[in-house]
Amino acid sequence: MPNVEHTFSVIVNTTDRAASLKILLQALEHQSYPHFEVIVVVGPTRDHTLDILKEYEGRLRVLHCPVANLSVSRNIGLRAARGEIVAYIDDDAVPSRNWLLQLNRIFANPLIAATGGVVYLVHPAHSAIQHRLGIISALAEQYDVRAGLLDKLPPEGLGRFWTMRMMGANMAYRRSALMAIGGFDEFYEWVYDDTDAAVRLASAGFLVQPTAEAPVYHVPASSRNRVAFTFQGRWWIQTKAAVYFSIRNGRSLGVPPRDILRRIGYFVHGHWLWNVDLHRHKKISSGQLLKASMLEAKGAFLGATNALFRPPTLLSQSMHHEENTSSEPIQPYLNQDSALQPSVDPVSGRRSTVTLVDPPLRIALLSFNYPPERYEGVGRHTNLMAKGLFELGHTVHVLTHGKQEGVSFYDGAYVHRVPYRLNRYLHLRHLPKVHHLLNYSHAVHERLERLLLNDDIQIVDTPVWQADGFVTAVSGMLPVVVRPQTAQRQIGQIERDFSDDTRLVGEIEETLLRRAALIAANSFATTIALQKVYRVSDQSAPIQIIPHGIEAVADEATRPFPLDRLPAKLTVLYVGRLEKRKGIQDLFTAIPKVLRRLPHVEFIIAGADNSEADGFKRKTGLSYPAYFRKRYPECTASVQFLGEVSEERLQTLYQSCHLFVAPSLYESFGLIYLEAMNYAKPVIGCRAGGIPEVVDDGVTGRLVDPESPEQLAEAMAALLQSPRTLYEYGVAGRQRLLDRFTHIHMARGFEQVYRRVLAETAAMAQSQPTPVQKAESTS
Repeated sequence: MPNVEHTFSVIVNTTDRAASLKILLQALEHQSYPHFEVIVVVGPTRDHTLDILKEYEGRLRVLHCPVANLSVSRNIGLRAARGEIVAYIDDDAVPSRNWLLQLNRIFANPLIAATGGVVYLVHPAHSAIQHRLGIISALAEQYDVRAGLLDKLPPEGLGRFWTMRMMGANMAYRRSALMAIGGFDEFYEWVYDDTDAAVRLASAGFLVQPTAEAPVYHVPASSRNRVAFTFQGRWWIQTKAAVYFSIRNGRSLGVPPRDILRRIGYFVHGHWLWNVDLHRHKKISSGQLLKASMLEAKGAFLGATNALFRPPTLLSQSMHHEENTSSEPIQPYLNQDSALQPSVDPVSGRRSTVTLVDPPLRIALLSFNYPPERYEGVGRHTNLMAKGLFELGHTVHVLTHGKQEGVSFYDGAYVHRVPYRLNRYLHLRHLPKVHHLLNYSHAVHERLERLLLNDDIQIVDTPVWQADGFVTAVSGMLPVVVRPQTAQRQIGQIERDFSDDTRLVGEIEETLLRRAALIAANSFATTIALQKVYRVSDQSAPIQIIPHGIEAVADEATRPFPLDRLPAKLTVLYVGRLEKRKGIQDLFTAIPKVLRRLPHVEFIIAGADNSEADGFKRKTGLSYPAYFRKRYPECTASVQFLGEVSEERLQTLYQSCHLFVAPSLYESFGLIYLEAMNYAKPVIGCRAGGIPEVVDDGVTGRLVDPESPEQLAEAMAALLQSPRTLYEYGVAGRQRLLDRFTHIHMARGFEQVYRRVLAETAAMAQSQPTPVQKAESTS
């Protein structure tokens, strides 16, 4: 296909949704394709929409629609459009960066008259795929979400004229084609306008071909027709439109009357059953049920009578065959400041308050586990990175595992759920760790390809743990920054697991590190481990130390030790998996020693039991909690095992404890110590890994030798008998966090690293000879 640069008119129809409209206008600043104008058609609005539009004076055109009718509003925008292509996007949606670029590529095929991309509902509490490659029949039977062009094809011989369709939140047309069919039928005041246009275009011989790319991210806002994410709405308008659609299109396309009647009955009956179900579950009253039923009948009657006895309300005959002969060029929306606009939260509209001097970055962060579904070390760290990078103005996409595909916006990032099947590397099924790792890494790579295509991501950041970015790093598709943590090879050495499965995972980890554009280590200890465990040095990939950071809680949320009122019972908190590497066995040995000296102390142990995975249960036949109760029955009244706890409960535990202890045999950094210091709590850790770089021994807490339960018990007892020290260590720890270890400190470190890598990658690409230069050099 030739590289044709079409001009676009982006048409936004809006009424009473000023907040959502503002988000969309900010997001449009980031479009990579520059040849577009923006036309905002404002209905009879009662909010401050016009005040927001004044901020964009000279950059967009504002038109007015006298009625709250979406099709009328769409036609007003269509008449005024100067672009060859009219692209409609809902005022409560945000386009992907390459939205128009992708649509332009599709319209390079002169046969295509209409297209549209995927619609992701990204509200964090309601994420779903709303539309992808949809199809519809002349009787309004439809499949909105399909895996591919051959998925859910209707059976042959039904005679109901199935065609592909787009969703109104994301659809684009050649203006000439849409004008040729008379634009939108203005009977559709809210729904079915998009599907009706697709059917009429197809029946007129135009090619309608939506795409699985060019997504928009949708956050449905309430309107006069419905309250978002509730059952409240003027659903009878939908019934009216469906009946009208089925009769109008069914008759014109030769569908037998009995089939039309059967379909109408099915639809109306279905809506009635839905209302009855709402009443049964006490969502609506008996009076509301009666009113809804009467309105449904009214809607069906109006839809039928208008379809049977009135012509469609289209653009006037003098207009609907008109070509866009205006000599006026489009009014470009983008200006010189657009490139420096920070990313915007599509849900809340929040933006960075930082003044950008360089364009914001587009970053993909990988993490197999991720909040709010799973809180653990790597996922928590990635989440804090995403928060910090967003607050610095960057666009962040997080790829994490999910049972079903979907996208949500959470804590400053678009979170993409990546399902995977074990359908590759079948010859490696006898190595379950390797088999799972490679299959998931391939699934992530394929999702990254889509993100590169649609959202123009620039760089990928992956942990070593789970090696999510392995396939992408090997492919060379994008520069990959690697975050090393305690990974399989190190754990295998600690637990003396020398199986082929663990060994080969270690080889994959080492290859990932060697293919990295840069290694972002979290501590000096990690760099030493990289050299020792993975034989990685500066000759393999540059290494930059970026300490972890967390989001500081408000000062009033901290709870330093109360010197004015000494508590009757002191609480010691442990947080982490119950496994050998975390030092849980040493804590078990130390607890009775402390309780013999200080019987008023209570221990709270929060974390999932990992006795099966680390071999403890195989050796003892018991889980860690069961082992402790059997081994130390005299202590059970003073020790609580909570198991894995929610994030909210965890923060409460940090807040309410008096001393935090985590005697890990190795931590690449030790985020849990920062989490306790955040609430002004003194901490005890081991002189192992990166822990001494977080815990300042004798200032913010105490350090003991790993696998030294005697030292651990002595340190706990000494601190618990010194209220002044508990207070001073806690306050010093909080200040150390604010000075060095916030998530913004961490995000700035990663921002510098990403810019460095991108600059080096660009310089390397420029220094490489082009294919023509290579050919000339060999001729």
